Amino acid sequence: MTQGVVLVERAINLSRDVDSTSSPVEADEAALPSAAAEGAGSVTNVSAKFMRLSSAVDPELAERVVGSPLDLPAAGSCMVLSPAADDESAISLSSLGSIELLDAGDVTMKTESTEMPLAARAFPDVGDLVFGVFYTSRDATSDLPAPARYVFESSGSALLDRFAFEADAPAGPEEVRIGDVELADGVALDAGVGAVVQWRADEDGRAQDLIYVDVTSARGAAVRCSFKDAGRGVIPGSLLDPSTLGPLPANVTVAVHRTRQAPFSASGVDLGEVRFDLSVIGRARIAAH
Repeated sequence: MTQGVVLVERAINLSRDVDSTSSPVEADEAALPSAAAEGAGSVTNVSAKFMRLSSAVDPELAERVVGSPLDLPAAGSCMVLSPAADDESAISLSSLGSIELLDAGDVTMKTESTEMPLAARAFPDVGDLVFGVFYTSRDATSDLPAPARYVFESSGSALLDRFAFEADAPAGPEEVRIGDVELADGVALDAGVGAVVQWRADEDGRAQDLIYVDVTSARGAAVRCSFKDAGRGVIPGSLLDPSTLGPLPANVTVAVHRTRQAPFSASGVDLGEVRFDLSVIGRARIAAH
């Protein structure tokens, strides 16, 4: 089976006091599509992987191994993120076979205002489990408009036919507030007390989009909650406490994402998906109640 996964990611740092030396943004690189210094503003990434898998390999497991998974709880629920899960997945895959990342020729992403050739890169060695090339944007500050229609094209190769397909990106999260405070202003939270997150719902895409919120401490502990795109969600107070995020008081980053997953069809690709992930990032301080 050949699986194609295209990711379009944009993260905007809303924090206004970017000169602060105590910002938790520095510790939340996992919330950004790529590692970036605090105050970088918009950080973007486009990647494309076309994987040839044996029939025994779970496609979701394969995505985890090649670095493009999206672990989301069901809408209205939360999860604690565990880095150990990635190691377990790699161990499981080692008994199932290898993954070949296929050369698709020249791959280009286009919007009405942007044309971006993607760079082909050799995939780093993962214990001889993964080999081949993947594609990624060259510049983490490239303009990625949203909402917008995206077109992806390839010139094809001996391994994969030429293709072209389209996908519509949603708008990024806007008017984000935690309680009565704008996320850009910095938020004070009480441990053990539920946090109400509000945003402007995307009326055009809400049926297919999800909002998820990551709260990440300086120690890397993270809570993720997923919501329908209805404009409001609550992070349970039981997850905003020392047992989850470490000793308090603590500085954390709060990243609010809108994600859309859309299937695509292309010659030679059995299972294709474009995933948009548009986020805004602010900071908060959690203190004992």
